[in-house]
Amino acid sequence: MAPELISRLPYGPEVDIWSLGVMVIEMVDGEPPYFNEPPLKAMKMIRDNLPPRLKNLHKVRPRQRGGDQDPARRARPQLLKHPFLTKAGPPASIVPLMRQNRTR
Repeated sequence: MAPELISRLPYGPEVDIWSLGVMVIEMVDGEPPYFNEPPLKAMKMIRDNLPPRLKNLHKVRPRQRGGDQDPARRARPQLLKHPFLTKAGPPASIVPLMRQNRTR
C-alpha cells in the first residue's frame, strides 16, 4: 500500500507505480517489505520512512535500482517506455494464467 493511501492523502496513478515497485521487491527478495513486522507497524514504516529497499540488491542491475517517496517523482515517463511494460500483453492475457495456476 502506497504512503498516500496509508495517510489518506489525495492520490493518482503514482500509487500504481509504488505498487509495481513493491511487487518487484517481492519477486526479487521472495517476500514483501517489512514482512516480519506486524501489519500496523509495517504500514507506519511505509508511511514514515524512505521507500523500502531490496535485501538482494546484487540481483538487480544498478540502472534499475531506485524508488522515491515523492509521488510526483514516481510517475516518470521513462517507466512507461520500459520493455517490461511496452512488451506486456493485453490485460486479458493474464486470465488464462490465473485460471491455470488456481487449480494447482
